[in-house]
Amino acid sequence: MIYITGDVHTKIRNNFEQESDGSEVEAAIKFLEILRKYRLSSTLFINGRCFEREKEKVKKLLDFDVELGGHTYDNFGGEGLIKNYIYRKIWKCIYGPDFYQKKDIKRTKKVFEKTGLKMISWRTHAFGSNDKTFKLLSKEGVKYVSDLTGDIKPFFKEGIIHMPINIPVDQNTIAYGILKPENRAPFIGAVKGRIKAEEWFEILKKRVMENEKNKKGSIILIHPITMSVLDKFELFEKIAKFLSKYKSRKILEFNLGA
Repeated sequence: MIYITGDVHTKIRNNFEQESDGSEVEAAIKFLEILRKYRLSSTLFINGRCFEREKEKVKKLLDFDVELGGHTYDNFGGEGLIKNYIYRKIWKCIYGPDFYQKKDIKRTKKVFEKTGLKMISWRTHAFGSNDKTFKLLSKEGVKYVSDLTGDIKPFFKEGIIHMPINIPVDQNTIAYGILKPENRAPFIGAVKGRIKAEEWFEILKKRVMENEKNKKGSIILIHPITMSVLDKFELFEKIAKFLSKYKSRKILEFNLGA
């Protein structure tokens, strides 16, 4: 079983990918068109602010076989290196203090509900959650969180089913061709040690096949905007074709006891 997920952000200041290819919601539409071609389900974690800034485009996402999950309201208020440092230094969490997390989660849930959607699944921007985050999410009706990475089995804790990403993440792994100065912007994390996109694809295939052999679900994170910037979704088309050999589900369809 495979779980294809992606993250969709509102406008982020000085974001290399957005400056190159524009709206992440538009990229998500193209992403879903390819998945539909190969009859694949998916879950997209989306900023709440996208519902307000790109309302009509977000509605188009609902024409596909997709679940929309929460991804904070607007990347911690636009994030920023100074705020990032302060949050980590004082609260040991990039998502900040409890009161801010609570406000942000409620705000995100509210825009989902205005669109007639229930926010069942969640991924914190930059995986920046802590134990308090999960308690707050559980109180707001969220049942699934996909914030951890690594070869970790899904597990239940304090009202939340955790779905760790067990395939190397595209954005943190691949190089956009030759590493140029513009690819080393501070908002393009994890530049050091990157590999070519085709190498990453080979790793993805190997890991998925191993998981299938061992009857383990593959929880995959692929950013629509990254696939757009990389090569206008050419590699993603190959990925979707490969993944079409397996059954796919949305995050909210996961059953821990199955």
